[in-house]
Amino acid sequence: MPDKTQDGGEDGGYRVTDRRRVSPEGPRDASPAGEATGTGESPPAGEATGEKPAADVYSVPVADLVRIFIGELHARAWIHMGLILNPGTNQLAKDLPQARLAIDCLASLLEHLTPVAAQAERDNLQRMLTDLRLNFVRQSST
Repeated sequence: MPDKTQDGGEDGGYRVTDRRRVSPEGPRDASPAGEATGTGESPPAGEATGEKPAADVYSVPVADLVRIFIGELHARAWIHMGLILNPGTNQLAKDLPQARLAIDCLASLLEHLTPVAAQAERDNLQRMLTDLRLNFVRQSST
């Protein structure tokens, strides 16, 4: 039997299946993995076979999370100093108290990362912090 389109016509080219777990009427009943749901849906990849998701965020080492946070704070400091465009607004906006907070938090994270980082990484991160601080002073005086 050909599939029906939204307007009631027939279309033999493709079939749309709603795989959302929540509908406008509320949450759908969850059935154990591998059992038929009665809706023709198959469980998400990995659920039926017991496989773990490809990227398990809980297996990321804490030092790597700190590096991610440092990168985000570095970017935010530049944005709040008004030296690069805010990607959300595509505008330059100076908010020096927010820039100061980002730089201070980054400095604190660097202190904790230093004992586990290689010498080259420590030097690079220290240069990054020094560059941010110098630019903050320049932006504060203008």
